[in-house]
Amino acid sequence: MSALMEGLQRDERRRRRVTLLVVLSCVTGLGTWLAAPFGVVLLTRGEPVGWALVALGVVLLAATVVGILAARRAHRVPESASGRPNPRFDEPQPSPDPRGGYSMVGSQLGSR
Repeated sequence: MSALMEGLQRDERRRRRVTLLVVLSCVTGLGTWLAAPFGVVLLTRGEPVGWALVALGVVLLAATVVGILAARRAHRVPESASGRPNPRFDEPQPSPDPRGGYSMVGSQLGSR
């Protein structure tokens, strides 16, 4: 039961991390949307503080993209646990029941 609880706690931590990354990406995206256009407007008026706002907008845009990519990468769950492949996976398993059924080989019942 403890392995199940560890898996559930790991999933909950992953969900929280993804949620935090998405929220931070949205906040930095909003900062980009506010800083960069206002910096461009200030640059057209000839004010040097516009360069700082445009640079801040570019940095915030990069942080937004990195946050979105990190959230997407953290959201993915591995297909299976790492380990050795099972060599007997594709091998047929004979029935553990020693009694035959109606389609036993050579009985002509249930077979063509």
